[in-house]
Order: sequence, then C-alpha cells, then structure tokens
Amino acid sequence: MNFDIMRRVMEQYFNLNVIQVMNITDIDDKIIQKAIDEKLDFKEVSSKYEMAFLNDLGSLSVQKPTVLTKVSDFIPQIISFIEALLHRELAYTTNDGSVYFNINAYEKKYKYGKLKPFQISMAESKNSNNCNDFALWKAAKSDAEPSWAPSWGGKGRPGWHIECSAMASYVFGPWVDVHSGGIDLLFPHHENEEAQCCAYHEIPQWVGHWIHSNLLRLSGGTKMSKSLKNTVSIKEFLQTYSADQFRMMCLISSYRNDIELTEASLRLAKDFLDVVRVFVTECRFFLRNNTVLQSSINSKLLLTTLVETESMVKSYLGDDFNTAQATSAVRKLILLTRKEINNSNTVNRKATDHNPGIAAVASVLNFVSKYFSNLGLTSAVGDSVDTTETDASSIIDNFVEFRSQVRQCALDMKSNQQGKDDSVDAVNTRKILLTACDRIRDDLKLKGIQLKDQEKTTTWTLMR
Repeated sequence: MNFDIMRRVMEQYFNLNVIQVMNITDIDDKIIQKAIDEKLDFKEVSSKYEMAFLNDLGSLSVQKPTVLTKVSDFIPQIISFIEALLHRELAYTTNDGSVYFNINAYEKKYKYGKLKPFQISMAESKNSNNCNDFALWKAAKSDAEPSWAPSWGGKGRPGWHIECSAMASYVFGPWVDVHSGGIDLLFPHHENEEAQCCAYHEIPQWVGHWIHSNLLRLSGGTKMSKSLKNTVSIKEFLQTYSADQFRMMCLISSYRNDIELTEASLRLAKDFLDVVRVFVTECRFFLRNNTVLQSSINSKLLLTTLVETESMVKSYLGDDFNTAQATSAVRKLILLTRKEINNSNTVNRKATDHNPGIAAVASVLNFVSKYFSNLGLTSAVGDSVDTTETDASSIIDNFVEFRSQVRQCALDMKSNQQGKDDSVDAVNTRKILLTACDRIRDDLKLKGIQLKDQEKTTTWTLMR
C-alpha cells in the first residue's frame, strides 16, 4: 500500500513517468514441497497464489505494475547472468554444481555493505569460501523437484537474490532509479542484489534510491508472522474494514515507521474518512442550494488558505513522501471550510449580485477531492456518482422543500395576524404545523440527517 501511494505521488504531483516492475518468485523450496505433496506441477501451485495476491491488490485499489515478471519465464536470462559472474571470477561453483557469489573477490573492486555496513566475517561456511557468500544457483536435491541444466553442469534452479537482479536488469539495464521493499529485505536481499548487479554491469552503483517501508504489526508491536499463526488475510480484513480505511491509516502515518493494526488506529482512520465524507456532502449541498441560501462565506480567507495548503501539500509530498503532514494540512482546510459553511449568516442579495463564496467553496472541494482521489481514496470523495445516493439526495431535497413551505406558511400566518386579534383556529393551526415540523426535524436527526432552520430556508446535511 505504501509503495502504491508513493507511485501515485510521483505520477500525480511530480509528473514522473513511472515504470513499475514487480517480480514474482514462482519457484522456491516451499512451492516445490507443496507441489510434491499435492502431486502438482510447481506452476499450478504458484499460479494459484499469484492470482490470489493480485486479486488482493485489486481489492485494496493498488495499481497494477507496469511489468510483471516471473522467475520461471527468465531462466535463460538468469543463467546468462550467472555465467558472466563466473567468467569474471566473481562467483564460483561447488562440488554439487551450486554457484556462490564471491564476496572476497567482489570487495577487491567494489564496496559490499552499502545499505547496512558491517564487519564481514571470514569464517568458512559448509559450501562457500566464507559465511557471507550467497547462492546464485542451488543444485537440485532430487529428481522430483524442477530443475534446469546450465552450461557449468549441475542441474538446479536460481537462488533467491539472483532472480530480482536478472529480471530487473533485463527490463532496465544498468540503472534503476528507485528500488523499494520492506525493511526486512534490506539485508541480505537488497544488499546482495546491489552487489550482483554492480558486478554484472561493472558499475559502482546500480540503484539510485533505495526505499524501505517499515512493518505492519499487531497490537503491542507484535510481529505478524505465519509461524506465530497471527496473520490477517486481506479477505478477512475487508470483511470488517474497508480498503479506504486501511489506505487512510497509511496516509496519516510515515512509511518509515511501523504501523500497528489496532482498533484504535483503524478508528482514527475511519473518523478521518467520515470528516471527509461530511465535508463533501456539506459542500455539495451548499453549491446545490447557493441561489437559495445566499450565505456569507469569507471567500478571501478560504482562497488564501487554499493556496497556502496547495503549496504545503506539494512541499510535504516532495519531502520523503510525507503524506502524514500533507494530509494534516488538508484536514485543517476541510475543518475551516466546514466552519465557514455552517457558521455563515444569511444575507440579502439581489439576484444579480456576485456571490464569491460559491467559487471559494467549489475550489476547496475540487482540491480536496482531487487530493484524496490522486492518492487512491475514491469512496470518501465520491469519485464516481452513485445512482442510489443521488436518488436519495433528491428525495431528501424534495422533502425538505415541502417542510420548508409548510413551516413558512405557519410563520406567515403569524405575520398576517399582526395588529389583529388572532383567531383561535389560526393560533392552533400555526402551533400544530410548527410542532409537526419540529417533530420531523428531531426524527430525521435520529436517522442521521440534520436540518438547520434559517430565516426563510432550511438546509440539511448527513451526520456521521
């Protein structure tokens, strides 16, 4: 989710042409074992999980990658990559046909430990020259597992680190602007990717910017892990919460910090979504009824704050994708606008008079709606108009208009009787009508619709 937000920021706010490559590991020890257990081809097993993963991304409104690569489709490219490292003596074979990356040889020309500097231990491991050397090619353990025959002999399959390096290099070549992943991948996976590619392309640096997102944890900071049997699937999560709720939780946090998946954090996200929804409803009502309301809006204040907020949002998003501060600035603009709408006084204007408040509210609504939709939130701002919601609003409009007419008739009865002795029938009728109007107003409030009676008009808004 964090990386989808970053991609949207780069595309929508900085006009960058983002080509996102996502690598799918469709062959590893767990997949092989499951295929053996279920007597299936490994591709059948991996394909099932790949589709589930992509469906989960879709349910969270995460954009599809520009290019999707799978390891089993790139075996020739991976073998060629390893052959180049063997030729440069930056890798070596073992007796069983496995291939390891040679850290000692690499360090004579390049730097290892860029992402997480550490003291390289010279202790020897079972199959490699030292314990920091890592497998580029893993020899097959049995004939039951899928394997390929490379030029150096020894049937086997790719190691984990080489997969991403070979596939990304095939698409991008010797330079990648941004490489992202979870903080748990920083070492050794990303460190080894960088080393492999620098060695293969014969360059000192392969990635321009490494971006690592921190982890999603449970209450109390407990790590979410399959081994602990405390994971929450996307499907399970969406049975109780919404995708927008999860996205908002990420927006008001920093990708560099752990996020705790708790009732409190999800409630905070939902409360913010509700603020946005009420804001949109109130703005749309104000604009829909602007010729009737004739309200006094401090348009200069709104437009000045809007310009300041636009500038702050661009600045925050350009500062390490600081969506927390950017979204906080947008929230302040929302609250100010709602205050202006709800506290505005009714003024007498001629039909031809200019009402600058309309343009001010419309401008703020447009900016706020675009901000959230740009970052992947659509339901809160009503990116697409829902027919049912539109029909409901129309019904409420008609009902409120009818009530306003009844109420106004009752008030007019009093003014028409000024200077005269009120008849009993007129007094009683006026009292009955106004009481009925008050009762309807109170009933609607219990159902989440708040009416606001003004001098000659009535407005409504949805309560959250």
